[in-house]
Amino acid sequence: MKKLIILIGGVLIIFIFFFFDNPPESEPYIEGYVVEADFNRLLVVNGITEEQAKSMTLKEVVTLANVEAVWVSKYNFFQFREGQKVRVWVGGTVAESFPAQAKADYIEVIRN
Repeated sequence: MKKLIILIGGVLIIFIFFFFDNPPESEPYIEGYVVEADFNRLLVVNGITEEQAKSMTLKEVVTLANVEAVWVSKYNFFQFREGQKVRVWVGGTVAESFPAQAKADYIEVIRN
């Protein structure tokens, strides 16, 4: 009986993970390239090229004009790396610093 409960729980977790992790129907907050990725946040910048994203540092990003940038936090950032093009949906408030700061509700990889 205990094994059956554990099995059902595992199936439910897998079902929730695969079927409820879809992009929201609203427009994303930002679409851009990952410039920095660590274990708990990503720096996403719009207005740069893929090559710039792979070689740029945070100090260089802050000096740029005419770009949007946001630090986003979310679970499981191990699947992201510098240079990927992503769309980010955020939830709650956005700290209007530069780069901005927000909690990601969903992140979609457009191009690896």
